[in-house]
Amino acid sequence: MATVCSVLPTVLSGVLVYVIGQFVLKLMIEPVQETKRTIAQISHSLVEYGDVIHNPGVPAKEKTMEVSQHLKRLSAHLHTHLFLVPCYGMTAPIFRLPAQDKILTAARQLMGLSNAICSKSDAIHEEIAKRCEAICDALGIYFPADERWPKD
Repeated sequence: MATVCSVLPTVLSGVLVYVIGQFVLKLMIEPVQETKRTIAQISHSLVEYGDVIHNPGVPAKEKTMEVSQHLKRLSAHLHTHLFLVPCYGMTAPIFRLPAQDKILTAARQLMGLSNAICSKSDAIHEEIAKRCEAICDALGIYFPADERWPKD
């Protein structure tokens, strides 16, 4: 009986540590990783679809629409992360995530970019370039100074 009484607290504390660990993992760590993964996907998409993004009206309409829908999905994912990461305003600095207003700015710019690439206007190139810069700046994605749109 004495051995059961000494083993029980050890087993219970082990189960408690496991449950707390799973709770923190599912509630905090996984949503943060998903947010960072989405930011990485945005960075990847800006490069992968650069030919479509920076040449509106040139690629086939189907390809342009595919990229436009992809950018809209990324914008929606970015919005979603504000609700998935608990207490985003407090946890963002801890996990080095962009601030809430920057996430919203990037999501808004992604949506605008998805609409702009469907335009056939000649004046749209500056808007597209500035939206790409704003997305990168908001999310902390490196954007070389020599590739930025000339500022007057």
